[in-house]
Formats: sequence, structure tokens, C-alpha cells
Amino acid sequence: MNRALIVQSFEPRLKLVGDSSCEDVVHMKANLKRLGKATEFDCGEGGTTLRFLAFRVSRMPGNFLLKGTTRLLSRPQKEIQTILPQLGVEVLFEKKGIRIVSNGWKKPAKPLSIRATDSSQFLSALFLSAWGLDFDLHIKVSGRITSLGYFEMTLRLLKDLGFKFTRRGNTFKIPQDQKIKLKKYSVESDLSSLFSVAAFAAVSGKATFKDFPRKSLQPDLAFTSIFKKMGIAEAKTVNRLSVIAPQKIRPIKANLQNSPDLFPVLAALCSFAEGKSTLYGAPQLALKESNRIQKTAELLKKAGIECKERKDGMEIHGRGGTSKAKKFRFDPDKDHRLAMAAALLKYYGEDIQILDPDVVRKSFPEFWKYVGVRP
Repeated sequence: MNRALIVQSFEPRLKLVGDSSCEDVVHMKANLKRLGKATEFDCGEGGTTLRFLAFRVSRMPGNFLLKGTTRLLSRPQKEIQTILPQLGVEVLFEKKGIRIVSNGWKKPAKPLSIRATDSSQFLSALFLSAWGLDFDLHIKVSGRITSLGYFEMTLRLLKDLGFKFTRRGNTFKIPQDQKIKLKKYSVESDLSSLFSVAAFAAVSGKATFKDFPRKSLQPDLAFTSIFKKMGIAEAKTVNRLSVIAPQKIRPIKANLQNSPDLFPVLAALCSFAEGKSTLYGAPQLALKESNRIQKTAELLKKAGIECKERKDGMEIHGRGGTSKAKKFRFDPDKDHRLAMAAALLKYYGEDIQILDPDVVRKSFPEFWKYVGVRP
């Protein structure tokens, strides 16, 4: 939705079908409504909100301040200061936020040099704001693109809307004068949030999801193939997905390089398997809303679940359906997905007091209502 909203800001006549009440989208909508009228924008806790908006406002002449929480501003943001100056935009990091001073993008003397090793969101932000340029934009990405699946999702969304580019490996050319070709675009529901509920069904019961995208743009669709490996039954019909709990959950090995947002809840789910599961391939987890490897390990260990941290994930020694319930408090450290992971353990019998349960509002305000857990 945030990607689609950035595109819509270039062509207000584009109608978006779908909506979200999560805080990231609420902040993005509010900020985009103020384009051309305001110079300060509140991005809250949203990484996509801040990064996408920084590139969007830089297309306009002005002196802008993008504000966010201390946690958000402490996350990796240096690529904004690396990329935008190549387009003639001044970027200053201040205590209250990131200041963007711009006269619009200027044609660079040479191809843009970009690193996307911390996050692919900077690259996505650049492409999302490259509509209607009066020059061709050449881009060279060095090194590995972290969370490549999310960038590929951006490219496919842009293609659907009429955006054209050429690509050779990690070298891109965006021709000038890109125009939005559609009048209406249907925005998919967030599969990361859907997965957080599907995990509850996988542990106990059944859940059916309406309007399920059979051919999703989102890399987090990977959860369906992970469920198959775990022996979790699925039933797909037209635009519906049903998840049914098995008698036993099998341990897995899963590479989460392109779908790291599954990690906290999936790690909690792996604790219900019989045997060792290994989640790997996602060192960027340490740079998310929290250090998700470290915080997920803290949660599992407090619940008496044996696990071992890896630089790129975790090993979880599942104990089947048994529970060693003991009372403890858990602070999700302002991370919505950590609260969801703790909720899964609480649902199955752990006596957990989850601090700051409202943190789920960042991505899924209705979460507690749907899973039936009192935080």
C-alpha cells in the first residue's frame, strides 16, 4: 500500500482499491496529503514511510524535515545521504530527523552508484519516485541487494502501472518521461500480517482467508511452501486459503533471505515442531525494528525453548506440543512482529505478560481481536 500511495502522489487520478489502518499507512497517507503545503513530516516508526517519503519530497523544490522516533532514526539510513546528493539534493542528519534541501532532481554526470546491503528499501524508494523525469537515469548497484524479494515486488508493481526500465544484472536504465498508464489498481493485502494469523491456525484449529492473492507480488508468500514442508495442511480455492493444524508439525530448514519479516513468528511456530529447525539467510534481521535475532532468542529462552542464535538466523529445538508454562514478562522492544511471536506462545499456554501490546498497530491494529489472545 505504501508503494502504491507514493505512485498515486504523482497521479492523483489513479484509484487504489484496498485500504489499511496500520500506522505506517496512516502516516504515509497523512504526509502525502500535505505535499506542497508543509515542510515537516512525521514518519512515526515507519522505515518505509521515512525512506520512501525522503525520495518523494526530494522531487520538489523546498527545505523539508522528515521526523521520526529515536529508534527509527537510529536504524540504517545512510544510503539516503549517499544516493540523493548524486541527484543534486542536500541531505542533513539532524537530531529531530532528516533534512532534505532540494531544487528537484538534477541529471547526474555519471550513473548513480548505490549499495543496498542494509536494505532494498532505498532502491525501491528511488524507483518509486522516478516518474516524469526529463532525463534518462542510469543506476549501478554494487554488492548484494538485501531482501531482494521486496525490491522485485516494487519492480513488478511499477511494471503493472506502466513503468518501463531496462536491466542487465544490477545495472538499470530508467528512460525519461515515465507515465502512469492505469486508472485503477488493486492493492494486495499484507501477507506478513496474514501469516501471523495463519500460524495460530497451524498450531491449533483452522482459519480461512478471503481475497487471498493466488499470484502474489509479495515474497512473504513463501510461507505457503514453508507450511507444506512443516506438514501444515492447506486448501486453496479461488481467492481463498484455508490453513489446517496437523497432528504433528515437522521441523524445517528455511532460507529467509527474501522474506525476513516471517522470522519472529516462524521461529515461535518452529518451537511446536518435533526436532531442530534452522532459519537462515537473513543477517539483516539485526537491523529491523529491533535486533530480531537477539529478541526472538530472548523470548524463546524465557519460555524454556532451546535455541541458538546465528548471524543470519536461528536454530530452534522444538519440543512438539508440550508446554513448560511459566510466568514471565516480555518486552517486544517496540517491534510489532516480536509481540505477535509472543502472542503465539501465549495462545498455546505460556503465561506471558506482553508489555506494550499496542505496538502491533504499526502493521496490524486488529491483530489481538482476530487471534483471540488477551495480551
